[in-house]
Amino acid sequence: MSRQTPVSNRTVVRQAIRRFLVGEDGTEGAALVEFTIFAPLLVVMSIYTMDFGLYFFNNLEIQNAAQAGAQWAIANRVYNSSDIATAAKNATNFTAVTVTSSQFCGCSEDSSGNPVVTPATPATQTCTASSTCTNGLVGTYVTVSATPTTAYQSFVPYGLVPSTYNLTGTSTVRIQ
Repeated sequence: MSRQTPVSNRTVVRQAIRRFLVGEDGTEGAALVEFTIFAPLLVVMSIYTMDFGLYFFNNLEIQNAAQAGAQWAIANRVYNSSDIATAAKNATNFTAVTVTSSQFCGCSEDSSGNPVVTPATPATQTCTASSTCTNGLVGTYVTVSATPTTAYQSFVPYGLVPSTYNLTGTSTVRIQ
């Protein structure tokens, strides 16, 4: 019978820690190295993704504001710039939005019958048939534009891509 050498408790603990970190075949540490390399990349990618998503969300908010103003004009079948602006401002969470609107007369179809909106006559309260529309179908149109008073500023600079974006939403509808 051979005599076994005594092993200290400290040596047993070291061996257990080594087996835990490195594993039996010594390859488990590779995952830790890969994680330390790719974790910062994942964090940076998620920050840029959130910033890009926030830009699109703000852009949709402004577009929805412009559409809400246009929907007010459709529902009331009248052009009132102050009420359109109020409807657009109430439809967004932005505290400072500039809303502009305009009314114009236009042709509903071109000579081939295709839908088109082109200004036919200067803006008046009542549009009448004019010689500029080939089919005589003249309609009253309203265009609503909404922009925030401050441009969208990304919270992380992109390098080659600009960090400031001007958001604008526009909607054109026929009210009569």
